[in-house]
Amino acid sequence: MPYIGRSEKFGVRNRFYYTQSSGGATSISGADDAGKTLTFTDGAYVDVFLNGIALVAGTDYNTTTADTIAGLASLSNGDVIEVLVYDVFNVADTVSALSGGTFSGGVTMGSTLAVTGALTLTGDVSTTGDFKPTGKEYFHVDLTTAQGSLASQSTVTVDFGGSGTVKYDTKSKFDSANDAYLLDSSDGVYLISFSVGMRSQSISTETIKDGAVQIRVATDGSTFTPIIGNGAHLQNDANEEVGSVAFSGSFIYKSTTATTKIDMQAYCDIAGSDSWTVSDDVNLNTDNSPTGSTTARCTFLSIVRIA
Repeated sequence: MPYIGRSEKFGVRNRFYYTQSSGGATSISGADDAGKTLTFTDGAYVDVFLNGIALVAGTDYNTTTADTIAGLASLSNGDVIEVLVYDVFNVADTVSALSGGTFSGGVTMGSTLAVTGALTLTGDVSTTGDFKPTGKEYFHVDLTTAQGSLASQSTVTVDFGGSGTVKYDTKSKFDSANDAYLLDSSDGVYLISFSVGMRSQSISTETIKDGAVQIRVATDGSTFTPIIGNGAHLQNDANEEVGSVAFSGSFIYKSTTATTKIDMQAYCDIAGSDSWTVSDDVNLNTDNSPTGSTTARCTFLSIVRIA
């Protein structure tokens, strides 16, 4: 049922004045003396006055034409038409603050929208500013001290805990004792990027025959299983080896438990009695190093939650 009344901070009626500068007009519309444009949704909630005297709706005027007071007797120069338009508030056309509901049309917020609980969006999301979710999760660790004197054909967990530097860990989930990262979500989707550099203990001896890197997952937090990796056979048909190699990659992983951990392993097969090293920077992985290569990390693990 429509309701008309006083509402805090909001007017419930609009007043328009039209002063005639010439005679003969029989209708009123458009901008009034103050530049306000006459508009109304229901002619039943419009009152019209001529020089202060109320006119009779349907007899002295009509509102059959949208936003127009028509059917007036010919007005004289200097006549003043006053139009009062009342707002109509329909109680049925509301969304309950207690029970919620659905907005069928667009909704514009003039300030911050705070949501407690899950937010479900259907359709594209557009933003004119940066999207800054407060629950963001990202992790990055660099190997900053070389992991050397490793035996041929050995598979080693990259020592991020003892020989690495954590650059980002927004959820404080790095398990340094086990060189692993504990995913913060039991059903999150993650982008995982990795890189490992490895070299002969003496790079000029060129003794690497095979190399590999693998990312392992422990859904129970302790039993690790390789799920993705990279590798190569580097010895040619003349039995010539290489002095260093680097492997990298990225993939998407969906967590299924609240105890899932991620770590990284490296493997190297060396010709003869030489040992090998997991390199921490580009300088260590090259014989003639480019400028600044001592600060360019070649062994790292990055984990970013994307959904």
